[in-house]
Amino acid sequence: MRGTVSWQVTEIFKEIKYIGESKHSAKESARLSGAHGSHEIAEKTGIYGITTMDNYRDSVAGFANWAKENFGLKDLTKTESKHVISYLESRIKADVAHKTFQLDKASLNKFETALNAYSKSHNLNRTYNFALNETFKSEHKSLQHADIRAYDKGTVDKLLNNIQDKATSLAVRCALSAGLRKSEILKLSESNLKENNKIEILGGKGGKDRVVSMIHDKSLISDIKAFLKENSLSKFGDAVSGSKINYEIRAVLGDSGSIHALRHNYAIDCINTFEKAGYSRVEAIHATSLELGHNRNEIIEGVYSK
Repeated sequence: MRGTVSWQVTEIFKEIKYIGESKHSAKESARLSGAHGSHEIAEKTGIYGITTMDNYRDSVAGFANWAKENFGLKDLTKTESKHVISYLESRIKADVAHKTFQLDKASLNKFETALNAYSKSHNLNRTYNFALNETFKSEHKSLQHADIRAYDKGTVDKLLNNIQDKATSLAVRCALSAGLRKSEILKLSESNLKENNKIEILGGKGGKDRVVSMIHDKSLISDIKAFLKENSLSKFGDAVSGSKINYEIRAVLGDSGSIHALRHNYAIDCINTFEKAGYSRVEAIHATSLELGHNRNEIIEGVYSK
């Protein structure tokens, strides 16, 4: 297989790409076919969400670049267990966050599934079995359980001042000033941008609709409209991918950089704004929950507002 790392990873993952289809139904079918436990079910199912696909693709691309540098691996269909295990061992040695390691392992497990599907459809006569769950049973447990919280002002300023890509810069402002999820940002079109400084989200997480009315950056909506018009875009995601956003943020903040952390900043600002307007603490948390697209106050009180 020839091509850039990014192209190869994308082509192989296409074998198990089922965006928009029901993950629940796929799991039920896997169980009916005899799969037991999460690992066996994962082997018989694909990838059903855009965000998951972006995260897995980024993670495997990181492995592929490392394997190319350390093993001279250029053809990803020739990936072997030793390559993958050595990479994950290097991640443990580098003391990456526990959550990061778990994403890397899950991504490579799913990559194994995609490789087996690719081998079958392209008659490669190869079988892949990295045995990651058996190999890494406890070694990773010492890794730090990173807990994403709001960024301090210095970090936010660093992010806003150093991202060169205009689309990513706007995406950062959407998360920081309107509390939008990355998937919601990518779906934005002019029809979502309402008068009176409001953004309508249709089909957010869990299929829920909402109107975001607490937007701290008063020029955000006009800037998004101008960006869409100047670039003849029907939606924001035509200009940038989720993986590109991740890459640009991590280029500034390092591997721990996350656009999702900016929702924490937004939540804190919202709660403070509502309280200054006369809301009680409980009322402010509830109002913030609605802005963020959560049904339960406990999520805001226990996570975002810390």
